[in-house]
Amino acid sequence: MVVDAMAATLITFAVAISALLTVNAVVNHFALIRPKASRITSKVAILIPARDEESSITSAVQSALNQQLLENFEVVVLNDASTDATAKKLLAFTDPKLKVITGESELPQGWLGKTWACHRLSESVEADFLVFIDSDVTLESLAVASAINSLIENQLHLVSPYPRQLAPTFLARIVQPLLQWSWLTTVPLRVTRNSHRASLAVANGQFVVCRADSYFASGGHQAISGEVLDDIELLRSFYKNGFTGCVIDGSQIATCQMYETNQALISGYSKSLWNAFGGPLGSMFVNLFFLFVYVFPLIGFFTGHLLLATLGLVSGIASRLVSAKTSRATMLPDALLHPVSIVAFVWLNFVSWWRHLRGTNTRKSRDLK
Repeated sequence: MVVDAMAATLITFAVAISALLTVNAVVNHFALIRPKASRITSKVAILIPARDEESSITSAVQSALNQQLLENFEVVVLNDASTDATAKKLLAFTDPKLKVITGESELPQGWLGKTWACHRLSESVEADFLVFIDSDVTLESLAVASAINSLIENQLHLVSPYPRQLAPTFLARIVQPLLQWSWLTTVPLRVTRNSHRASLAVANGQFVVCRADSYFASGGHQAISGEVLDDIELLRSFYKNGFTGCVIDGSQIATCQMYETNQALISGYSKSLWNAFGGPLGSMFVNLFFLFVYVFPLIGFFTGHLLLATLGLVSGIASRLVSAKTSRATMLPDALLHPVSIVAFVWLNFVSWWRHLRGTNTRKSRDLK
């Protein structure tokens, strides 16, 4: 009886937390800034780091060149010592707005590949606004004008439009949506607009727009040269220097397909998850927390607490449905597998830590130790 009562209490507590997080997701759904386009007269530089991106670079660059309502802009691509056909694909472009620069195969001490590439890109231009996009991102024609207008209208120094994520494999479909879901359920988005708290920083390096003067005043990518999570750390660097920034909706203006295969997804998550939560204790806490809130209540189906277990399952699924609606992800049947998604996420964290401790994490053939 004592064990049964304790189980019921713990399940009730987990379900209550889940319900609160779902409510926060609903609030954030309406609080999220949704960009609207307006003509931009200031000078804009669209910067694209690319390393071995032959399958996506043409689409990314062409979508950048097709931007509308920008009166003065250029597109600069850094071919970061690619070993595939990326350079050949770039040579096919003849648009005078495009400039291609070549990166070095060896990185300077203390730098990671992407931060060094973004640093070099930022130093190669003179502009009022810097727009960093990954080479697997495809922009809608009004994407940059919309993002800059949102930055100006909300008096921010940095915005990170969160692109719609394309998920071609089953593993991607159950894991990728957790990226948006995690901050949509846990972070008070309205507060982040004027906050300088590092713990509230939410950004996605796939698409980052910032005022150039704020970027350089905060140290740019040089200030975060060795950071794996360069997007979050860049925004935190802005916060440290008194600037503001936040994530905004990008699902209507950009798409991104990060991984084409399950193996690529596992490798991609492995290189960063170990560093996502501030260390081993933080990582352990987050993983146990998600397991407790979204998986543990399911034991109620086997211990006679059917109502509590059902409420826990429904609450978790509801939070995923809200997230899918917000980010234009597939809603059903994907959301129904939310507990499976959590287990897969925890497993990816384990793989990330295992590879990190063994020194076998790599990103585009470069060691991450």
